[in-house]
Amino acid sequence: MDDRGVDRPPYPVALRLYAIASARWAEVDATYAQVDLISFPPHRFCNLVYGWCVQWLNAEKREKFDHDLTAPLPGLPPTRVSPATVETEGEAFMAVLAMTRKEADGART
Repeated sequence: MDDRGVDRPPYPVALRLYAIASARWAEVDATYAQVDLISFPPHRFCNLVYGWCVQWLNAEKREKFDHDLTAPLPGLPPTRVSPATVETEGEAFMAVLAMTRKEADGART
């Protein structure tokens, strides 16, 4: 989406994983025949497709695959992220992680 800030990860990664799933659907679906892939939330679906992609790659090829997966989309310049944005997003991530851990701990008691 132009000028709406959706060109940074994980959007290019998700787009590429959905493209791989579309192009290789028969193989991906057969690998996970015991579950209905379409019923999973997008992040779980992408994780399964990613797992399918890297399951047979050696370390060197996996590193290249990961690099290619996170590269800017064709025709888009690399996004420059300010240190302040990195800090803010890192703090938000840690807050969600802490909240998730607290909820998990509460569920165990």
